[in-house]
Amino acid sequence: MEAFIILVLKCLLLGVIWAALLIPTFCKTGGWLKYLITVIVVALLCYFLRGWANIINRMTVIALITLVVSWIASMAVFERQAKVKSQVISFCCVMSAVSYLISIWVKFAIL
Repeated sequence: MEAFIILVLKCLLLGVIWAALLIPTFCKTGGWLKYLITVIVVALLCYFLRGWANIINRMTVIALITLVVSWIASMAVFERQAKVKSQVISFCCVMSAVSYLISIWVKFAIL
């Protein structure tokens, strides 16, 4: 029972992380209901796709690293456009995670 509760809490944590990245990407304004629905949907997806936990975890880490790098870069580039900045940062994070997901299935040697 304890393992199940920990798994559900992990799924909810991933839901919160991905909701914070997805809502600014796809919606102009966020509300508590949008965040709540997104957290629940992502948490359910994580629970049902727990066989893919390795890929989901890597996508989340890549998105969080991209969030930090994008935030630092945006401080220099988008210093006056505060409205656009959060959408651009969120979009970069989501796209980096999606590009990782696509790169799993594309196998070719560069060097």
